[in-house]
Amino acid sequence: MTMPRLLADCPAVLFIVYTPGEDAEAKGYEPWLVRVDNPFFNAIPGVHHYANWKLEQVLTGAPLPYGYFDFQGLVAESDLERVWFNPDLDAFRKEWIRLWGYGLTKPLPIQTNVYLMRPVRTPSGQPTRFARVTGGTGAPPAEGDVVWRVEETIRKHFSIGPAGGPWRVPAAEDNPLGLDWLAVTYGESVEGLVQGYVPRTESVAFVARLLAAPG
Repeated sequence: MTMPRLLADCPAVLFIVYTPGEDAEAKGYEPWLVRVDNPFFNAIPGVHHYANWKLEQVLTGAPLPYGYFDFQGLVAESDLERVWFNPDLDAFRKEWIRLWGYGLTKPLPIQTNVYLMRPVRTPSGQPTRFARVTGGTGAPPAEGDVVWRVEETIRKHFSIGPAGGPWRVPAAEDNPLGLDWLAVTYGESVEGLVQGYVPRTESVAFVARLLAAPG
């Protein structure tokens, strides 16, 4: 029996935010994620869980400079470099840019980097198709099914080239995301997660829908 490849089991997770080109949805972007993108990423050695999500409703921090995000969870922290510089993955990501582009002619720094996160406590709850994602600065919250601390910024070398500087730096030195932590709370519907939202100290909060994840 194959064990589920859960995000909660990953010791390190890359948080990837982006906005595809304006015509992406009309050209079938979301079915392509399910059919092509998600299976490809989940087949990369060292990747335990890769999932595609789409923002459904922003609760705090609107407007956000991205409409989609991915979680790329590693089998082990030591897999980071071989995953990030996998040559097949590099070729695939360059083709993604050619096919779908970015929502802006020149992507913002928040989209030309990804963010390495590590869990701050044992996860709880069962993953569902919907989630409320919150992020903020300072100490991570006690609430949330999965809570991570944002610890490193990783350069998208495949889109910005070597001029971007070192491929990984501590988030304390450079953090275009602007968040110290990220938390996920699962739910059964967008409406339920919106109604259950109680603003606290977070600077970002939104409800998202799962598009594709490992089977």
